[in-house]
Amino acid sequence: MPLWAILYVISMVASAVFTIYISRRFSPVYIAGELASGLFSATFFLIYYGLVPYPHSVLTPLFMLLFILFQEIWVNRELYDMLSLKNFPKSTHGFMLIAVPLLSVSYIGPLVWIVSQVFKHYLLPV
Repeated sequence: MPLWAILYVISMVASAVFTIYISRRFSPVYIAGELASGLFSATFFLIYYGLVPYPHSVLTPLFMLLFILFQEIWVNRELYDMLSLKNFPKSTHGFMLIAVPLLSVSYIGPLVWIVSQVFKHYLLPV
């Protein structure tokens, strides 16, 4: 596994822990879901780089992907207000409207590529 992938996996798990820290909700279900989402994301890297064997069924990675999307989009929807532009001065709004989407896409880009490669293994077996 390359160094960039190791650092990326560490940042994903740290992001899950940080989300738990900044969130106002500390229910055990939320904490378990956030940690599972981070671990499922890391597992995609482990599967792709051969540290964990590919599951026999495509349903396992499909469940992992659907759980990640559910956790990050639906369960964390209240966190989006914490990241709104209301907390920044008016002079930085233009910069933030460009920088935040670029940073978001550049952060999730490697995960999207790895997930697509894992599913490609099932769709186009070698």
